[in-house]
Amino acid sequence: MRPARLGARMALAGAVLSSAACQSPAYETNWNRLRAGMDHAEVEALLGRPSSTYAPPPPDAAERERPSAVPMERWQFGDTLSSMATRAMFPDEADERAWCVFFGADGRVSGFRPPAWATGHRSMEPQALGDAVRARATPAE
Repeated sequence: MRPARLGARMALAGAVLSSAACQSPAYETNWNRLRAGMDHAEVEALLGRPSSTYAPPPPDAAERERPSAVPMERWQFGDTLSSMATRAMFPDEADERAWCVFFGADGRVSGFRPPAWATGHRSMEPQALGDAVRARATPAE
């Protein structure tokens, strides 16, 4: 093989590998397709496997009387070592550095929120679904 062809092939291979390494993860690429009411299988098919999950313990009698006090099941995507360490210390709090999907008691998406760095909005709570739609429609400044 001639050196010129070998060099061209190596350059092409390098370009393909570097572009593959720069692709966004599925959860970032498909986040805008997430909808309330999706089940676990639909979310996993859309966003991939979560980097961490939280399933709350069964509520006690007092918590059943106050439904707002019952934590929701949560899947997180894009956890870092730091967010995983925080989650180990405070498992029932959704880390603001990760993409979070919240599931209701029926096992369907009840809310979701991107990380604070993606929106400039700091919150550990799920966005109201109307806010999530508006955030998608509003271009970043």
